[in-house]
Amino acid sequence: MKVFSEAAGAYMEEDYAEAIRLGEQAKHIALRSAAARELLGLAYYRTGKWSEAAKELTTFRRISGSTEQNPVIADAYRAMGKPDKALEFCQEIDRKAVDPAVFYEGVIVGAGALADQDRLDDAIAILERLDLRPEVAAEHHLRAWYALADLLERKGRFTQAKEWFEAVVAADAQMTDAPERLKKFS
Repeated sequence: MKVFSEAAGAYMEEDYAEAIRLGEQAKHIALRSAAARELLGLAYYRTGKWSEAAKELTTFRRISGSTEQNPVIADAYRAMGKPDKALEFCQEIDRKAVDPAVFYEGVIVGAGALADQDRLDDAIAILERLDLRPEVAAEHHLRAWYALADLLERKGRFTQAKEWFEAVVAADAQMTDAPERLKKFS
């Protein structure tokens, strides 16, 4: 479908308004197209239209049977101030059914939703259950380290927070604001 290809091209070029315009057309041409719903939901997410993003990505999930966009759906619900709903989507992710990066992102978003409810100890605990010391760290490990460091700092566990921020900086100093966050500990 040509319009879907054009929508995907606009998305890749980060022209999210055009991706939404074309994605809406693609959706109306093929209502049961998981790919069209996924693209449209992601474009809405990129523009901060949380409700629309959640609606389209939930439809993608229903059509495809996939939970790979659950972290994005959950993050949209967090942005709408619905951490309980966010947690539901995070908890549905089956570690064996998705790429490790998707699983980690679900745990990170879930930890954020718990923190939104002032449940810092629970948020820290779910992150600490991840494999945080792999032989070779991938980006999802660094994201988990950063999230854990942030929560530990918020909890007042500064020595541990500093260690995780240092690990992020050692792996990729440009990825986050961890270098600036470390300055607080000097």
